[in-house]
Amino acid sequence: MNMRCFVGLDLSPRNKLDLEHWRSVALPGLTSPIPTRTEPGRGTKSSRTTASPSPASTPVPVPAANFHLTLAFLGTVDARQHEALISALETIQLPPIALCLNTTGWWAGPKIVFCAPTQVPDSLSELVRQVKKAARSAGIQTDQRPYQPHVTLVRKAGPELPPPLLAPQLDCRFTRFHLFESFSTASGVTYPIRHSWPLRETLSVRERLRRGLE
Repeated sequence: MNMRCFVGLDLSPRNKLDLEHWRSVALPGLTSPIPTRTEPGRGTKSSRTTASPSPASTPVPVPAANFHLTLAFLGTVDARQHEALISALETIQLPPIALCLNTTGWWAGPKIVFCAPTQVPDSLSELVRQVKKAARSAGIQTDQRPYQPHVTLVRKAGPELPPPLLAPQLDCRFTRFHLFESFSTASGVTYPIRHSWPLRETLSVRERLRRGLE
């Protein structure tokens, strides 16, 4: 069975609630309809009304449950690729990842507002490298552009959407990475987790003895 999926990091429930609250403060008019605007007619006393944008151009807040950081988008994966991918990802052994979401941005192409870390930890870059290597070994092509970690906050965001009133300051820690499925429903897209792998410290025998773990 084919599956549209990606590998990523899931924000904790606390992080998701905090980020949702920040968005409601920083983008207060996000869910409000954009009013019509009246402009004076050129050379007359009449006026014309600028039509409201179509529903397709209305900014759409991403549900807090969907907040995540993508490590590698895989597209549609078949059963053979899925099995090979799972085996390859199981070999990854890296420590937990800590980062701070403390800046925002807007990308005109995909029309999204996002938050991101200003400092990308080496451990995250290495995880991305190993995830993409695992994907390639399973015959799956991934994006070769430089990795830009981010959490999407708003979709269908045009340039008329005002920027956030303040920057976020959200400390996140990740102890697992996941294979998500991108699954469309009547009420929107969801990202159920299909597989998970731990991120944990790899201690030497001496360090384990020092900590009383042996």
